[in-house]
Amino acid sequence: MKKAVFCLLILIAVCLMPVYGFCANDIIRTRLNYNGSMHDYEAEAVYISINGESLNSYNIIPLVMNDSVLVCARDVFEYLDCSISWDDKSREVTVKNDETVIVIPIGSKTIYKNGSPLTVNTASMIVNGYTMIPVRAVAEGLGAQVSFDNSTRVVNIIYNASKGSSGTVKEAVAETTTEKNTPVFSTPKKTKGLKILWDTISSYESNDSDSKRIPVEGLDVICPTWFEITDGSGTVKSIAKKSYAEWAHSEGYEVWGLVTNSFDPAITTAFLNSEAAVDKIITDLLGYCVDMGIDGINVDFETIYSDDGDAYVEFMKKLADAFHEMNLTVSVDTFVPAAYNEKYHMADMGEICDYVIMMAYDEHYSTDTTAGSVSSLPWAESWLEEAVKIMDSDKLIFGCPFYTRAWHVTSAGYIAANNAYGMDSAQKLLADNGAEVVYDEETGQNYGEYPYGGNTVKIWLEDETSLRARLELSQKYGCGGVSFWRRGFENSGAWDIINQYYN
Repeated sequence: MKKAVFCLLILIAVCLMPVYGFCANDIIRTRLNYNGSMHDYEAEAVYISINGESLNSYNIIPLVMNDSVLVCARDVFEYLDCSISWDDKSREVTVKNDETVIVIPIGSKTIYKNGSPLTVNTASMIVNGYTMIPVRAVAEGLGAQVSFDNSTRVVNIIYNASKGSSGTVKEAVAETTTEKNTPVFSTPKKTKGLKILWDTISSYESNDSDSKRIPVEGLDVICPTWFEITDGSGTVKSIAKKSYAEWAHSEGYEVWGLVTNSFDPAITTAFLNSEAAVDKIITDLLGYCVDMGIDGINVDFETIYSDDGDAYVEFMKKLADAFHEMNLTVSVDTFVPAAYNEKYHMADMGEICDYVIMMAYDEHYSTDTTAGSVSSLPWAESWLEEAVKIMDSDKLIFGCPFYTRAWHVTSAGYIAANNAYGMDSAQKLLADNGAEVVYDEETGQNYGEYPYGGNTVKIWLEDETSLRARLELSQKYGCGGVSFWRRGFENSGAWDIINQYYN
């Protein structure tokens, strides 16, 4: 496995490093990541000449695809004094000079020159994270003259010539290209003692908010809530943004994009039982992950029908196979292994996925008719003990809450209201109302209560006491790591404590 990882890294490095000094008739053999899978690539090298001068350095080498030459947008068109921009949301590249704007949608054979459509032979692609665009179509659209010399394998671009283009544009043609799919899979960078944090992203724009740029000391993996399956036909809504992934990687975190089933069992039964919908979901999720340059996926399907359990397992098998071919980590969120949660098939998920995150909460949900802890320590331990009996503990992640609930209980014992609070805000609520905080041996947590509006407000705290106890449980049962819901609910000292247990 280590050898496979090393070879993959070498191949990726070859693709991403600057390339110098090609000779005529060089054969390029490498691996490329595009269209949701890895491909072996073999072709004669192609070179670019601009106004008679050879272009000798590339982010990624020019590629021959479907008898057309694709180039990294910045490699060529910045040399033509053009500006290049990328729109994550629309997945479009824009190249413009003083007079002309060329908009190039990824995956489309139609590009737009000053708003007018042009047809090209080969659609633009994301390859190894770079935007690859048809060189002739874009260059001629900007007013350049373009020719291809097959004997020297050179695309000659003469700029400032007064030649526009309209209608169908013929690409620079090259020959002798072969490709084939080959699966590649390796383990994540860190396989034990993972510290994982879910991060709620409410909109595309919120990816860049100041609160999303605060570093988390010691964190290994961050899971932004980016993807949602919104209907039975397999539509995947995405609010992912590459700048967020780039920030996370700059901090040293892996990024696993979270995908939900909209927590709708009717939608879920529809897409799980449609092969076309399943294929669409997996293809779209792979495309998003590749475009964002992230490290994996976190599947969070909640509220499914009992009859859909087997279809859910088949879905996860198919998804995991596809993602593992792309060297992407697959994690799944599941509930405690109680009989009523059998439909989530924890044991099967432990075989299929790289990690299973057991959400050891809510012991008492917001809809409960009695007040209680979100996750008492004896309750959480009882399910950890069961979980390690049915799956590999190294792959089991102990999911823990950073939040609690303030229960408003009437004199007759009914629940009038309850609200979720983070660690600091719950402490403040008790302090502001003069509540005495005591240790509750039954739950293993600190507890406080106070009168309010004729009711009694009861709070079982998430604090240093409960956090340390959960971390000790995780280590006692040999878990592969811990995960926390959610970012922003923890207090300022939480990660110092977590890092004392896992580093």
